[in-house]
Amino acid sequence: MSWNAIASFGPTALSNLNLTSQDLASRWRSAPPGLAEASSHDLYLSPHCDDICFSLGAFARRRQQGVLLTLFSRSGYVAQPDTVSARGDERIAVISVLRLREEQAFARQAGLRLSLAGLDEAPLRGHHPFDITGVDEDARRLNAVIAEAIFATAQERTQKQRPWLFCPAAIGGHIDHLVVLKIVLRHYEALRERWRIAFYEDLHYAANWRSRAAGLARFRQLAARIRPRRSLWPVGEAADKLALAALYPSQFEQPPASITALTPALRIPAPAHEALWSAEHA
Repeated sequence: MSWNAIASFGPTALSNLNLTSQDLASRWRSAPPGLAEASSHDLYLSPHCDDICFSLGAFARRRQQGVLLTLFSRSGYVAQPDTVSARGDERIAVISVLRLREEQAFARQAGLRLSLAGLDEAPLRGHHPFDITGVDEDARRLNAVIAEAIFATAQERTQKQRPWLFCPAAIGGHIDHLVVLKIVLRHYEALRERWRIAFYEDLHYAANWRSRAAGLARFRQLAARIRPRRSLWPVGEAADKLALAALYPSQFEQPPASITALTPALRIPAPAHEALWSAEHA
């Protein structure tokens, strides 16, 4: 098929074809050696309680070291609202404590030191979670406090090794995830003085092909100057990752019974996995 014929399919088809080629490359390419290096100073950025577990939980548990920084840790969301009888500010406090306990349970499983920024999630700031019209204003307003929370975790680096920082790629279009991504990209060069940086595919959002394709198109546009490549990290036993997700019962009407909800949707055969994008391959 000629390039003109492919181009005639339109920009969405071209973007999907490009993504499939990246997926294929990550399926057969060896993972970057640098990403296999774990440090007690690795930093996992989680917009909410559960995001690292769902998106990168198997990867983090294998490494058994690092810091889990959960940013928007004040929450009013549970999947079954009637399970919390409190109202108003008390309800937010009860749910936030409930979700914190779930996050603590995961941190113990993954050997991570948990830190909280204590920020309000989108609905508590007056936003619909998936209305991103105000994302640039939110990123500007929250820039100082989020950047300060990130840099506060920094440890003096050695000549031998730089730790990793893992940031959401904001697949799914949740405003809180996009705020974190935009702030990390804004401070990318300063952050790279302290960490190597990789961006994870947000799950469960990336388990839907359309959501994943649209989210990665946006991510790759925002991160164009970085030119990141994808690496694939098999989860191992599906039951083990499902057990990690089950540590967050407040977020499910029923815990997922299949790993398909917790692995990126590809159009090629691939094992259940988690995924990282990074420009730092050594």
